[in-house]
Amino acid sequence: MKYSRLLQLTLGGLVLLAASSGCALTSKADIVEIRYFSPEQVKPRLTGGDASTAPAAPAPNGALDVRLGRVSSGSNLRDRIAFRDAAYELGYYEDFRWTERPETFVRRELGRTLFEEHGLHRVFNGASPTVDVEVIAFDDLRLKTGRAARVQLKAILSDDSGVLWEDTLTVDRPVTVEKPKIEDVVAAMAAALDAAAEQVTLKVQSTLLAQRAAAAAAPPPATPSATSTTTTIQATTTTTKK
Repeated sequence: MKYSRLLQLTLGGLVLLAASSGCALTSKADIVEIRYFSPEQVKPRLTGGDASTAPAAPAPNGALDVRLGRVSSGSNLRDRIAFRDAAYELGYYEDFRWTERPETFVRRELGRTLFEEHGLHRVFNGASPTVDVEVIAFDDLRLKTGRAARVQLKAILSDDSGVLWEDTLTVDRPVTVEKPKIEDVVAAMAAALDAAAEQVTLKVQSTLLAQRAAAAAAPPPATPSATSTTTTIQATTTTTKK
């Protein structure tokens, strides 16, 4: 009798286990709908007599040559949109993604601002000054002080002589709506990206103009004067009497 009772309990446990496993296998998991966003504000160039279609005014004494070098970012900035709830903690949305990596957006925006809007001359090789940029932050700030979008760039302008300018630029753009959605954050990120590219461009332009002005004001190098030296050799005749 005791053995039969134990057998019944064992079979009952197996039946319950099979039933629970079947429910787990047949139930559907929650489906995460991934949404993709692009924080770019590309100003359209329309054809016609609109003044806005006029090319950017060249810099004084001709366009400034510059090469847009490496634009990179850390491994933490990928296609998943990052957010910060604290100064030193970073998280990622499961269902919100960028269409491309943040460094790609930064490179394109810098190219538009430098060469299309401000009229600098793009070069691809040679000894021209080069601007390299590292994307440090591309975050949705969810701090107690309010919601904002942050773009932080480390920029270095250099040439064969060394570093001409170096700085870390941080641009925050607030999300002003009372209950912001992700679309509002993306719009603020687009404004922050545009402002950050503008700041880098203005610093590059002013640095190169100052370098050009200093080179123009420098005195020309002294050329050595040719000195003509005449040496007179006198012939001495010695007569020996015998």
